[in-house]
Amino acid sequence: MFWDKLSNKEKLGLSLALAVMAIALLDRLVFSPIRSRFQRINKAIKINEKQLAHDLRNVRQEGQITRQFEKYVEYVQRSGSDEEEVAKILGEIESLARQSAIYLANMKPQTPKEIDFYKEYAVEIDAEGEIGSLISFLHHLNMSTQLLRVEKLRLSSNKKGDKVLKASLLVTRVLVM
Repeated sequence: MFWDKLSNKEKLGLSLALAVMAIALLDRLVFSPIRSRFQRINKAIKINEKQLAHDLRNVRQEGQITRQFEKYVEYVQRSGSDEEEVAKILGEIESLARQSAIYLANMKPQTPKEIDFYKEYAVEIDAEGEIGSLISFLHHLNMSTQLLRVEKLRLSSNKKGDKVLKASLLVTRVLVM
């Protein structure tokens, strides 16, 4: 046949060429996919090891985290229904406004939002007062025992040189469900 008609040099060259092609084909079809699969697995293992190390560090700190949480749990635990919680927030805001000599023009409680393991209560407030009183009011809100937080604040003035400013605020409070 074809092989018999070839000289020894040609047979050797063809054999080497076929061997190289077979090795290349074997590499492409077998070894490369296996190698890339091992690389992906090793990369996933390294990522998981880092996550595990991070999680183990958190587990070791569980006691410390629990002690810290116990200090603040009374501030973020619900003590009544949604309406009672909103009433507490509104009462606190009114009290702080009186202390700061701020006129509350309007307060609109929003419906509570459930987010993961906590509820966020929000109140939109329209208030008026002098700049010093507004700063005092914001400070009192920030220092409130109910852990109130001002999310949005917009200040405006009616006239140029007027000492009375109008403020629109969004005040929120987070409670664990």
